[in-house]
Amino acid sequence: MNYRALFVGFGVTMLLFTGCGTENPPTPTPKSLPYESTLLGRGHQIFSNTCTPCHGQNGQGISGPALWGPNSAVAGFPGFSQLEQFIQQNMPASNPGSLTPAQAQAVASFLWHQNHR
Repeated sequence: MNYRALFVGFGVTMLLFTGCGTENPPTPTPKSLPYESTLLGRGHQIFSNTCTPCHGQNGQGISGPALWGPNSAVAGFPGFSQLEQFIQQNMPASNPGSLTPAQAQAVASFLWHQNHR
């Protein structure tokens, strides 16, 4: 009997088993979380009713920054979830945090789409 081959085989097997199932699966990074395309219409409506006084109907920026285009404020966010969180906590500037989480997600989806289409 070849004990060396048996020993090496046992060692390889133990290495495989010790690595399986011992760690939690990786969670997606905030950057990889997608926007909700189903919310685009609702987000556009909320944007038109709430955001245009500062950002303009075409997101060009008035008293607030531009929100789409290569130099927009949205282009500076590394991922969708950071944009959504920022909107939820800080917008509208006249009443920060007044949007519901669902409204913030819808607006973020609309803005993300405007910048990534």
